[in-house]
Amino acid sequence: MLDWNEWLRTIGVDGVDATRGPRFRDASHLIQAAVEGQGVALGRTALVSADLAGGRLVRLFAISLPADHAYYVVMPETRVDRLKVKAFKDWLLETAEAEDIA
Repeated sequence: MLDWNEWLRTIGVDGVDATRGPRFRDASHLIQAAVEGQGVALGRTALVSADLAGGRLVRLFAISLPADHAYYVVMPETRVDRLKVKAFKDWLLETAEAEDIA
């Protein structure tokens, strides 16, 4: 997961103590704290898009950095051809692409 030190280094900002401030282990707590005005946060687009669209959060910079992980759709090989499984997989991939997380 991207942290403040990495983000600041990537955008070329020096002299900021990124160890100060609250820390959250749960992304939903982090996002809720930002929504409630308790500070700024680094958030994944897929997790904050509704809050951005609803005006509860604002994007401070026009900078996005790629995540260093991936998601996979996995299932038993015996179920790959089932219509329900294919429909769900197709919906999931279409949703991820629409949210720009695929």
